[in-house]
Amino acid sequence: MIKKNNDAVLTWAEIDLKAIKHNIKELKKLAVANKFIFPSRKGIQKTKPKPPEILAVIKADAYGHGVEQIALLLEKEGVNFFGVSDINEGITLRKLGIEKPILLFETTLASCAKKLIDNNLMPTVCTLELAKALNEYANKKRKIVDIHVKVDTGMGRLGVWHKEAFDFIGELMKLNRLRIMGIFTHFPAADTDQKFTKDQIECLYDLVVRLDKGGLIIPYIHAANSMGLAGYKTHVLNLVRPGLMLYGLFPDNSFKDKIDLKPAMSIRSQVIFLKDIEKGRSISYGRTFFSKSDMTVAVIPIGYNDGYFRLFSNQASVLIGGKRCKVIGRVTMDQIIVDVSSVKGPKIGMPVVILGKQGEETITAEELAEYAKTINYEIVCNLGNRLVRKIL
Repeated sequence: MIKKNNDAVLTWAEIDLKAIKHNIKELKKLAVANKFIFPSRKGIQKTKPKPPEILAVIKADAYGHGVEQIALLLEKEGVNFFGVSDINEGITLRKLGIEKPILLFETTLASCAKKLIDNNLMPTVCTLELAKALNEYANKKRKIVDIHVKVDTGMGRLGVWHKEAFDFIGELMKLNRLRIMGIFTHFPAADTDQKFTKDQIECLYDLVVRLDKGGLIIPYIHAANSMGLAGYKTHVLNLVRPGLMLYGLFPDNSFKDKIDLKPAMSIRSQVIFLKDIEKGRSISYGRTFFSKSDMTVAVIPIGYNDGYFRLFSNQASVLIGGKRCKVIGRVTMDQIIVDVSSVKGPKIGMPVVILGKQGEETITAEELAEYAKTINYEIVCNLGNRLVRKIL
């Protein structure tokens, strides 16, 4: 985080915490529509079914938004759980003073059992080797370790194959220091294959019903990432784990009418140089652009070193004076060149918006992702992790 008057920083990421607060409230409303009513558990629950709880995904430095500020804010906003990738991310949260349960989505090695337990982290378990190591160290410390079990229903990455999961969980139940608090799966094609995704939900449902009938009531059942939460209604799940939508980004443009989100990140810079270019002159490396007429160009201090992809060359735009100004020539390591011929009275020092809104114009992460043939996740992670942040 930097002070707003630090003139030495010419390009930065602004993170709007008010937008995060707004988004979490909207996500809680959306989660109510996914209310947990599990038929096999009627008569077991002592209270009426409650709306799903929120597991906030803040891995990868909160998707480039800055984990410290985001985590502390979300804890104040009543988030129930935090989800991170690995042990180091979990320890970072504990050092910040986060006391809520922290789930590690990425399983780890048996040799890491001590560090997991000493830092009160909730591991994902999908091997007996890790489970036994956890149980052994927990015995020494006289602790009970809460774990989640990942089930592979079609992602093909981490997790126990769903047809083998019942027996695997049976083996875990023999380890007296482990308490299974959650069971979950992951959607690889929630945005492209609804039938496959619904089949995944059914596989998880069948497994949980079988466990229920066997007397094992696992408290938390989850699979609903941002896409799953917004795109699927199911009574199977009682814990939702939004990531992308926390930060005001959509997993699919069709959801913009379903939920009101505000992007939390904007990227801002300044014009550092202006130049008049005659017709026929080339711009930047490789001479991929030639001016078709006399024009004025501006140099902006951002490049692929800052996470602004080279694939944006001759495609993307920035906002200057409320106008869209196209990136011309190749993006270089530290700078881009843009056409400011349409800007009235361009000056050195003028504000530039790389990502975000200026006047009536907006450049979104989705737009930049299209130019790079990638996803909006990658855009914000790259820009947010490499640029200095200003927290608003």
